[in-house]
Amino acid sequence: MDDGRTERTSDEGNAPVVLPPIVCGLCIFGVTVRMKASREKLRVGLTDAGKTVLQGTCFVALAALIVPAFGVLSALVSVMLMSLLVGYVLRPRIQLSGNLPDRVIAGQTTRLRYVLKNVARVPAYNFSVRLPALPDAIEQIGGEQMVRRLGPGETTEVTIPIGAGRRGHYQIQQPVCESSFPFNLLSFATTRDQAETLIVLPVFSRLQFSVRDLSRHVSTAGTRLAGLTGAFPEYAGNRPFVTGDSARTIDARAWARLSVPATKEYHDDFDNHTALVLDTDAGGLASRSGSKEIPQLEAAISLCASVAHTINNHCLIDMLLAGLDLHTFDGWPRRARLDKTHEILAGIEPQEGYDLEQTLPMLAERFSRISEVIFVLLHYSKQYQHLVEEVQRAGCHSTVLVIGASGQLDRDPNIANQATNVRVLSPEEILTEQTVRL
Repeated sequence: MDDGRTERTSDEGNAPVVLPPIVCGLCIFGVTVRMKASREKLRVGLTDAGKTVLQGTCFVALAALIVPAFGVLSALVSVMLMSLLVGYVLRPRIQLSGNLPDRVIAGQTTRLRYVLKNVARVPAYNFSVRLPALPDAIEQIGGEQMVRRLGPGETTEVTIPIGAGRRGHYQIQQPVCESSFPFNLLSFATTRDQAETLIVLPVFSRLQFSVRDLSRHVSTAGTRLAGLTGAFPEYAGNRPFVTGDSARTIDARAWARLSVPATKEYHDDFDNHTALVLDTDAGGLASRSGSKEIPQLEAAISLCASVAHTINNHCLIDMLLAGLDLHTFDGWPRRARLDKTHEILAGIEPQEGYDLEQTLPMLAERFSRISEVIFVLLHYSKQYQHLVEEVQRAGCHSTVLVIGASGQLDRDPNIANQATNVRVLSPEEILTEQTVRL
């Protein structure tokens, strides 16, 4: 332009943005230009080589005050300005398509697939694709993915492998396309404000858990055989179709009448309803060196997830008590109950010194509709002993799994008297997946 200003236009229909020469000069030190319409940010920074050249330029500028070195100084400044101009014109303007998976399992490698499309009118050269600002528990495996050339309108697919080291709910931003073309002195990257939630589930596996031990007669307005799944179900009505429902229960007539999928719901009086009780009181337990993880708590969460995964095909998970947090799943499909249980276990945080007295009356009302209660405990305290007694008075079968030292049963002989089935497991036994049979 005639007035010496640089004009930038966006292919997405943005209004022209006028950058004065002083702003262009500041780009050498790293600036951020926000693209409001597309919610993107253009980041310009120095590479390691660019920092070295910039330092050399400063030294030559100081030396030019003493000796005639203006030719060398002009050459260095010209190289930096040329790198800024060419790099800005050929900066990667990439449209990404792809989403994170709903959930992954801790310790496993997950491959994220993204489709890249060059929406600029010029080719994009030598740009990398990486996930920015990952949480400490998430790692991009294999480093950045490189794309040598992507012409205007062309598309390509990249795969980004990531590894999740710990369970939890994490915010992951979309990948960043970054290029240092042409001289590897300045880097141009396009970042986006959009972020997605990645749920990392605890490690779980199928256990050799005898379903025969779970079956018993429980009276709820009549005698029902808790161990017989789906025998003589009673039609209860229709409800909206949700993820996890079986396609066999879809009511075609209701779908045609309401124009939305509907599923038939039955009263399954012969299902074995199971409750899971997880102790999250980490008071007095030491965390792993250099980490916030508490091995006993992580082992308890992993064992609880494995138990839920193992019994899901034979029982209905009616509720999950994690510390003081009570989660009920009335009216949920079988698969959705398991998924929600694992999702809750992924986000559990340690607690200290909570009191179960306020929760006991609420639990006592639900025990009449439950045939099995499985306890996964860090401590066998008096509160949990009282809870086990309430379970037995309600006629439920109870299983107590205590995470601790192997001699804990000998130190607490009341455990064997209060529960029908008790076992003490070491954290190492669970975390190394050595547990074979419960």
